[in-house]
Amino acid sequence: MELLYKVIDNFENLKYALLDAQTFNPDHYGFPEIYYKVMETDKVRVGAYIKAFEKYNNLKDAVVCEAGVGTLALTKHFLPHVKKAYLIEYNPNLTEFIKKELSRNGWTHKTEFIVGDAMKIEIPEKLDYVIGELMSIYCANEYQVQIFKHLRQFLKPEGKLIPEKIINLAQLTYAHFEKGHQHYPILFTRHWPELLTDQKLINTTDLYHEDELRIQKQTEFTPYLSGTANSILMHSLIQLAEGINFTGTDSLMPPTVTKLQNDVNLKAVQPVVLHSDYHYGTNLDEAKFWVNP
Repeated sequence: MELLYKVIDNFENLKYALLDAQTFNPDHYGFPEIYYKVMETDKVRVGAYIKAFEKYNNLKDAVVCEAGVGTLALTKHFLPHVKKAYLIEYNPNLTEFIKKELSRNGWTHKTEFIVGDAMKIEIPEKLDYVIGELMSIYCANEYQVQIFKHLRQFLKPEGKLIPEKIINLAQLTYAHFEKGHQHYPILFTRHWPELLTDQKLINTTDLYHEDELRIQKQTEFTPYLSGTANSILMHSLIQLAEGINFTGTDSLMPPTVTKLQNDVNLKAVQPVVLHSDYHYGTNLDEAKFWVNP
């Protein structure tokens, strides 16, 4: 009960805490240290990947590449079973930790640990699997699309990507933004925006075939309610493998509210068109969403 009191007293202060924890920090070559803890303790997130590994027989005797291994939160679940693993991590601050963990568990002999940019690395043999959860909502902040576009050239014809597909959805909404903020991931339901329309598909990211990095779409919405829309509520649904899904938690791809370029007055049952224009792997604050008045 005491913990709940503390949370209630800090609801407003926590509104952007998740955004801060998930924001790229160049001083850490990636995310703040707390974010690794957030990830490791998310049983839903890690559990979805474990289910995908199990679907593929725990990657038994496979040649695997994982991009962005971090603190080995996913790696340790498949590494005991594979034949060979190429493990890529961009953050040099994690090097000693990763080497020690590989040695402590007796995995060094079947791993090649690479510190570097996964979009530039060459793999000397064909791969059965490429794994990576370098994702953000709509893949707007992270380089999931670019990394898999580069690494999939090393896949065997029957090889698999984990994940393989991302379905991006949106609703027109009204939300309050503090000065200087263009978006925020939802940590508590009281920060949920006012929902005005149905939810519609913006685009599907097929990681086996995605080549274009700029997304430009027009999507028609029918308002359920009259009111002012100043934002969209974004969802990303991830297919890790056929029948194995992850649909977002507070640690990865949470529902996110993003400002429209303009406020627009909606009338119930009168359709409007949302325009979307953004790039994979840039910054969600640079994405543009607007509705013609």
